[in-house]
Amino acid sequence: MACRPMPLDFPAIRAAALDLKQYHGFERLLRFLDLGGMITPPSDDPQDWWEPETLTHRADLLGICEIGSDDYAALSAWLAAAAKTPVAQHSSPCPTPAA
Repeated sequence: MACRPMPLDFPAIRAAALDLKQYHGFERLLRFLDLGGMITPPSDDPQDWWEPETLTHRADLLGICEIGSDDYAALSAWLAAAAKTPVAQHSSPCPTPAA
């Protein structure tokens, strides 16, 4: 099963990444799940083995889906990808100098 495409909510992604960095090891994994993330293990169905994406663990949260060799590697890849998201745009236009 491939990752679900969805619009990215950059402020929420940044907040989740900052939250997750406070935790380590198994606690980080549990917090990821508490935030609504999903860790998908590799498929054990031999019919799926021809697709490389079914042979890895996947971490999916807030529209970012990353893969790794195990749960922790997938979560680390998710954190790295979340750290690369752009800073949210300001909702109001930048002020212009008075004429």
